[in-house]
Amino acid sequence: MLSARGMYRREMPLRQAPRGGAAGRIAPANRVAQNATMYQAYPVLAQAPHRRLDYFKGLVDDLFCPMELDLPASSRANFGGGIEAANFGNVQLVKVATSPIQVRRRVQDVARLADAPYLVKFQLRGESIWCQRGRRVHARPGDFVIASTAEPYSLTFHGEYEMPVLVVPNAMMKRLTPDPDQFLGQRLPGEDADCGLLSGFVGQVVSRMHLLSGPMVQRVEANVLDLLGGVLRARARPGALSREQLLAQVTTYIAGHLQDRRLGPALLARVFGVSTRHIHALFETQPETVGRFIKRLRVDASREALLRADPTNVSLTHIALQFGFYDLSHMTRCFREQYGEPPRQFMLRCSNH
Repeated sequence: MLSARGMYRREMPLRQAPRGGAAGRIAPANRVAQNATMYQAYPVLAQAPHRRLDYFKGLVDDLFCPMELDLPASSRANFGGGIEAANFGNVQLVKVATSPIQVRRRVQDVARLADAPYLVKFQLRGESIWCQRGRRVHARPGDFVIASTAEPYSLTFHGEYEMPVLVVPNAMMKRLTPDPDQFLGQRLPGEDADCGLLSGFVGQVVSRMHLLSGPMVQRVEANVLDLLGGVLRARARPGALSREQLLAQVTTYIAGHLQDRRLGPALLARVFGVSTRHIHALFETQPETVGRFIKRLRVDASREALLRADPTNVSLTHIALQFGFYDLSHMTRCFREQYGEPPRQFMLRCSNH
């Protein structure tokens, strides 16, 4: 029987665990961001043996999407494992580990999900066979695959395994790469430097995600998405991006790198392989210039941090530097310009309500 290694860590209430069947399941994945706590462990082995599969299926349906599960006859009596889930804000990272199992996303399951996310599946331990669009992939440790929950697929594990899964909303994945479907049915090999770097980083994150909190959560999410976007852009089929696609990628990059004081047209031009003039031109049809867009996002991010802060134990200078301002006076000036009052006054006023 699969041990629950790493699955009995401290439990923090992310969602209510399912009780089996349709009733009492955990909240749908798109509601996680409303909860203040970002981590939860679900040990399947803690359930009675006859309830483990139903419990696990409830988790899979609610954390990912509705699926059909099959067990080999040899493992039905001793099915076990566990799930750890962490919400990072825009994406969710879920580590799944069980004894042998087959997972199928069927045509009838696809119709039950309105906004189908992409699942980036990292083979941390064990091996798997993944099939989508008639393509068959044998994934080994270090490899990863991208699955679309908008289409049928199957995933088979003949032995025990560990698989971190990054749940990426459809719109966000298409900002990372305009045509993510081109990667369906492909093995992204861990032996390649870029894929191996991303897989290794995700493996480190899942081993520590029960310890992450505050600003580190935001940085981890930004770094994971940055690495994933880099891998996909480097491997995408040749073809020019439309203006809208490039603008979406640029704005996503800006939102994930507010802490970088170099952030501006010159850095963006280097990252996306265009001229600074081209970056400025992207924003000509937008309500703001690229510089004002960056400043507004930084002020908005600092405002959210102030709303969460304890006025008796907060460093405004730390918040200023965290979001790319040169110093506290720089943040104060920008904050007052956007919200009509200095950040300390805003924080104290909100804490009194």
